[in-house]
Amino acid sequence: MELLVFHLPYNRAGLEVIKKYYSIFDKLIPAWLGAAADGSIRIHDDAGTIHQYMNKKKIIPMVQNLELSSRVSNSLVKDKEAVNRFTADSLAYLKKRGYEELCLDIEGVKYENRESYTDFIGRVAENLYGAGFHLSICIPAKTGNSKDSTWSGAYDYNKLGKIADRIIIMAYDFHWPGGPPGPIAPINWLQDVIDYAIMEIPLEKIYFALGLYGYDWPLKQEERGRGLVYRQIAELAGRYKKEIEWDQESRCPYMKYEVNGVEHEVWFENRCSIESKLRLLQDFQLKGVVFWRPGQEDPEVWELFKDK
Repeated sequence: MELLVFHLPYNRAGLEVIKKYYSIFDKLIPAWLGAAADGSIRIHDDAGTIHQYMNKKKIIPMVQNLELSSRVSNSLVKDKEAVNRFTADSLAYLKKRGYEELCLDIEGVKYENRESYTDFIGRVAENLYGAGFHLSICIPAKTGNSKDSTWSGAYDYNKLGKIADRIIIMAYDFHWPGGPPGPIAPINWLQDVIDYAIMEIPLEKIYFALGLYGYDWPLKQEERGRGLVYRQIAELAGRYKKEIEWDQESRCPYMKYEVNGVEHEVWFENRCSIESKLRLLQDFQLKGVVFWRPGQEDPEVWELFKDK
């Protein structure tokens, strides 16, 4: 199974992991490009640093809608001139920089723009393939062909699976900071996402993106959760002398603690939870796993790939 990782430019913790473990990564997907509503591309990269460890054949530059704004993504996919500009600019970027593949992570598309998004991906793919390049796309996880979800409904697994070379399903944030506490990617939900994905997308194209982080929810209704990396969670456990507990149903670790009279619940990923997920992906013979993202993880996660 292939191992891919995302990367945020100039992220010091991420760079340290890449420096140490680059030899086990099949591909690096750095978020170097931002797409504006008019289709123009903003470049923000640390290529000079990354190229010390990864050659261009192992790098897939990623384009995200600027600030992951839903307004930007919906304007972009509906505007033919913007789509033309984006297609031309992305192709020019690949030719100039010498990369072989582009990854599109266009988030927040509304269900009403489902066809426009699919057409947008098709147009980009047609131009890239015609020039000898490849295309990956990141899409939200879902367990059915939903028609009412503003988050995942616009992403037509079946049609997209016929277009792109690589489909990366973002299988995290089942529980998120704006909702109640719980596992970020429970194993039973992951199983349901896989069951749906393999019915709609060719098996050899499916990659699952897994998170490496955690969330800390204060158990007060008006407060949102906050994101934590594994190091911060370990520090909290030490400071409040709390044991890490294991939820067998979701196969995820969690911890509870109290500060200033407010109870907190923390859910996260560690080596054990990631190992359970990897075993499931391997059982289905999926093409690969993609981690969001190095620098956030339980360091022992990389031990799972020591024999790669």
